[in-house]
Amino acid sequence: MKQEEIRSLLDVSVEAVEYVRGALDRGEEPPAATDIMDNLHRIAEVFEAEYADATGLLQKVYLYARNIQASVDELRRDPSLFARIFSWEIRPFVLEMEWLWRLDVNVLSDAEQWRAHQQKLMQAMTDLHQAPRESYPYEVSIVLCAYNKLEYTKAAVESIFAHTDFSDGRVELITINNGSADGTREYFESLPHAKKLNLKYNILAINAQQYIVEGRYVVGFSNDVIATPHWLDHLYTAIESDSYIAQVVPTCNEEGVSNNQGIPVPYPNTFAGLERMHTFAAAHNHMNSALWEERPVLMPFLAITRTDVYRMGLIDPIYTRAEFVDDDLSTLLRRTGWRQLLLKDTFMHHFGGVTLGEGRRKVAGNALDEMRQVYYEKWGVDAWDSRGGFFGAEIFERWHAISANERVLVLEPRFGDLACDLFNIYRRSGHTPHMTAAVFDERYLPDTGYLFDETAAAQHIGDMPVQGQYGIISAGCYLDELPLDDVLADLERLYDLLAPDGALILPVRNPACAYELDYIMRTGMRDVYSGAGEVKPYVSMSDLQLLQAIHEHPRMNQYKIQTISFQKDVPLVERMKPFLQVDENAVSDQLFRLSVRMFFLGIFKEA
Repeated sequence: MKQEEIRSLLDVSVEAVEYVRGALDRGEEPPAATDIMDNLHRIAEVFEAEYADATGLLQKVYLYARNIQASVDELRRDPSLFARIFSWEIRPFVLEMEWLWRLDVNVLSDAEQWRAHQQKLMQAMTDLHQAPRESYPYEVSIVLCAYNKLEYTKAAVESIFAHTDFSDGRVELITINNGSADGTREYFESLPHAKKLNLKYNILAINAQQYIVEGRYVVGFSNDVIATPHWLDHLYTAIESDSYIAQVVPTCNEEGVSNNQGIPVPYPNTFAGLERMHTFAAAHNHMNSALWEERPVLMPFLAITRTDVYRMGLIDPIYTRAEFVDDDLSTLLRRTGWRQLLLKDTFMHHFGGVTLGEGRRKVAGNALDEMRQVYYEKWGVDAWDSRGGFFGAEIFERWHAISANERVLVLEPRFGDLACDLFNIYRRSGHTPHMTAAVFDERYLPDTGYLFDETAAAQHIGDMPVQGQYGIISAGCYLDELPLDDVLADLERLYDLLAPDGALILPVRNPACAYELDYIMRTGMRDVYSGAGEVKPYVSMSDLQLLQAIHEHPRMNQYKIQTISFQKDVPLVERMKPFLQVDENAVSDQLFRLSVRMFFLGIFKEA
């Protein structure tokens, strides 16, 4: 079928649903409603046949077409449900199907069109900062999505009703049955809320709910999450605290989330542990803004998001296998000046892997590798290598006494993991630092506006246009990744920028650790992500020579080191033991070096 014919059918479908919607909004009976629904059914049949073997976005077009037919069939069985099924299923499915088709055919197929589309979206997201806020019928729309696992869904729903105040009409609940076959639909039908969206066929990462939410903020609630006391009050208060905050996420049990967003809990991750969980949550959930953490990337098992931001297009459908959607969303927010908060004062339980897990397992191949490449091609940087953070950031609190009105300089912060760690350390101490970013790789210039007070672009350490004195100077990359002309001379330059009692704390790679050696032997390079056809240079520095030079330096000889090791490297260390020298002392030293992935080098300036 020719694209012009398909485009015409889509135009007719959108025109039809908007015509019917207009009539319903006016309180009128839509003329010829039955004929319109029959036509939509026939058009959906055409799309189902056309894209039955499609992949990517067009596979979702195929699935939406099947769901449109199922919803129209439901109307035929029970015409009394017309307003509900049309408004909350048929119209959203048609609009999303049309959007996905045009994105695939008109945008993704043309590199220039894709760049223009992305630039337009980012400009609109940036302009939204100055736009007047809309009025909404509700303050919050809670959207609960479920795909089978009815026992989890029931627990989630019961917790929402137990710990959410619906009495004043400021909060609405929307449920989505995403193709379940275990009684989920029937259970949702038994609940007292009005908005119920039903899909007969599962669509991974469905986004049709954007057309029906009516809250100022939208909460995406998975069916493997348990609500706790004050959860929504805390999220709402936090996102209302600053107009530049786009998204807020609570904390949960450690095993329920990645990205270091969870906390240790004293109960098992089972239904049997929920009673103890509720006791723990009730004691934990006391509002304390000092425990709100700035984050460059969030993995939201649950989130509250500004609806006007959400409707801009936060969920990019090019991630057809669900992975890296959160990385992409955070990047869009970060690069358009929006803040993202993790609330460590607000705990909710997350079983983990229930809502999306089953749908993901149906697709063959390595979704992580495939979607990581999609992210890389879109943003020009790698989602993982660019985080700019390191384990062990608590060293900053031990090595430097935080005080008011301090200035912090972060070299090459990249996305800003370490920079946010520093900012949050000051926040917990009741202070707000003045944050300066020195960016040497221009690809990361868009990643500083959400956090830093100023950004200085430079080619080398020696030509940084920064002035003043800093309480802390650090980096979001290893020392050997900075543009160093002369290592000691550049370190002296940084040392001179320290305030009295200031600390220069830099992450240093150990090139002789088991992880690095194993990776080099297997791939011929260190662990840096490369796209197809790319060849990146290997960068390394002698950490032993560096420490010897610092030890002998006339000014920079007040220093400490903190080594960082990982339990997962132990098998590699064991495998490499036979290659060590025979001398007993040498073996001991080398064994230690094999186990140390990196260290923090702290150089201190006395008052």
